[in-house]
Amino acid sequence: MTQRFDIVVVGGGTAGCILAARLSEDSGRTVCLLEAGPDYGPLAGGRWPAEMLDARAMPFTHDWGSGGEDGRSLGARILGGSSAHNACAMLAGTPADYDEWGPGWGWETIAPYLARARAALRTQRANTDRPAPFHAAVVEAAQALGLPLLADADDPASPVGVAPFPANAVDGVRWNAALAYLDPARARPNLSVRGGTLVDRVLWNGTRAAGVATAGGERLQAGTVVLAAGAYFTPALLVRSGVGPAAQLAALGVRAVADLPVGEQLLDHCGTGVAWEPTEALHDATAAHEDEHGPLFQPHLVLKAASSLCEPGSFDLHFLTWTNRAGSPGRYEASCGVFHVKPRPAGRVRVTSLDPEALPRVERGFLAEPGEVTTLVEGLELARRLAATAPLDRLLGRELRPGDVDPAGYVRSTVRNYFHPAGTCAIGRVVDPLGRVLGVEHLVVADASVLPTLPRANTNLTVAAVAERLAETVAAGGDVSTGR
Repeated sequence: MTQRFDIVVVGGGTAGCILAARLSEDSGRTVCLLEAGPDYGPLAGGRWPAEMLDARAMPFTHDWGSGGEDGRSLGARILGGSSAHNACAMLAGTPADYDEWGPGWGWETIAPYLARARAALRTQRANTDRPAPFHAAVVEAAQALGLPLLADADDPASPVGVAPFPANAVDGVRWNAALAYLDPARARPNLSVRGGTLVDRVLWNGTRAAGVATAGGERLQAGTVVLAAGAYFTPALLVRSGVGPAAQLAALGVRAVADLPVGEQLLDHCGTGVAWEPTEALHDATAAHEDEHGPLFQPHLVLKAASSLCEPGSFDLHFLTWTNRAGSPGRYEASCGVFHVKPRPAGRVRVTSLDPEALPRVERGFLAEPGEVTTLVEGLELARRLAATAPLDRLLGRELRPGDVDPAGYVRSTVRNYFHPAGTCAIGRVVDPLGRVLGVEHLVVADASVLPTLPRANTNLTVAAVAERLAETVAAGGDVSTGR
């Protein structure tokens, strides 16, 4: 028997968990949330794997795998999505970042939803008040170089500086979106949460979304379909459903429902990294720290800086310091990621198979402009100056990477993403300001795909805020067509 719901939400990551929870607040509305990965139930049930709850490190035990030439992860396949395996950084972009999004959005619009998401995800000032010696030394070295210690890492009046990043880590637990939003909602009789359910495609009645078909052959009818499968998998699902570039649909043999530039503007921050050989002082200090305070929080702080190409009064570089155990007891590693947080969008996502288990092809398109190399080279040089500044200089030995390699060549050969994919179904290109897919009816995208530009921040908080707002507009809208 075919099941019918008022709303089917596809994808149980950050956005999907929020949408399902908020939309099911109305007891008269039936909502079904479908997630390809496992659902471990409420936290109180004790079924969550320990590594997925531990905010000290990033696990990859529930990974989708890599769909690109760079071998980088496409995110977590689990209820909670990437919020269940990320670094817990709850940073917001600048007001100017959101004002770029055009009518219907902007800083004044999104700010209350950022605050709502921070509260729901139990965001703390920092992931720990006992940072590892490496992180503490970076803070002191940064101040010695004139980069201030920020009371608020998101303060628009202080664009550059160093601070612990605000984190959705509660007593060392990664407080992911499933715990924050779904646990309080699971008892609702109008909400169905189904893990292990991969969606194949959207079902149509003409150009009206009528439900979804799962990879297992099941059909679920819906009054409205909301896609929240993320910036890689939402476009793949749309293309399999006949919404995408006409040439790609024709090559795949898919009947075209709407010719839209789906997957054509993949956004992500890009960067590289520096690594050093720890001194015995760092090994000893870190071992003593673990003996006293327990396992390390591997990331802890963010440093924001402006390259020579950055517009005045802002920043375009993120530094994320990292320390972790090495192979032997009492031995550690120390490194720093250097990321350009306002790069030019040039990537894309391509579907090469109609098999829903086949991963999409991800083309990053980084360093499309020479200035992006310049920005990252300047970031490397700043990381080197930090390493040479007291008290950090006492903890770090020789530079392992890039070492003697030409910095520009090193950037080009090692550039990588920051795990912040967005933009593949952007507002104004694929959806309208309310996330409604252009040219069809009763189909909404409400995840990172809709971001038209990237904020200068880790994207999890922004995605949560977008989902909070679009949950309201979906709930309020009887007619969810756009007509184009």
